Amino acid sequence: MPILAFNNASDAATPDDVRINSSAVRFVESSRPEQKGKTMIYLVGQGAVGIPVVEPLDEVVAAIGGLAAAARHYLAGGPGGGASTVYISTANVSYLRASKQAIPAFWYIYFVDSFELRVLDPLPPGL
Repeated sequence: MPILAFNNASDAATPDDVRINSSAVRFVESSRPEQKGKTMIYLVGQGAVGIPVVEPLDEVVAAIGGLAAAARHYLAGGPGGGASTVYISTANVSYLRASKQAIPAFWYIYFVDSFELRVLDPLPPGL
């Protein structure tokens, strides 16, 4: 359970001002343009609110390690008209359920804290 340090984008930037337990990560994704920071980190037990950090997505994903990339599914259409990539911590996935009758087909991913995330079919290796 390594503790990782990042720079929180919500507060004045100070080195290592947010520390996270890497084994508590649900998923990571790029911040939308209207959000602060470059990357959002979502933790188990945190609900739908992520932690915005100033580090780029590839740096955060590499620091956490062991994440599976999947295309996020949006019921009302994605930001910018397309799917964004989410990087999922498979260790915190409780179960998955297919919704293959929908177009496009997608999966519900349920995390250990009951949080639900939808990703497009096919699932990435490891899920």
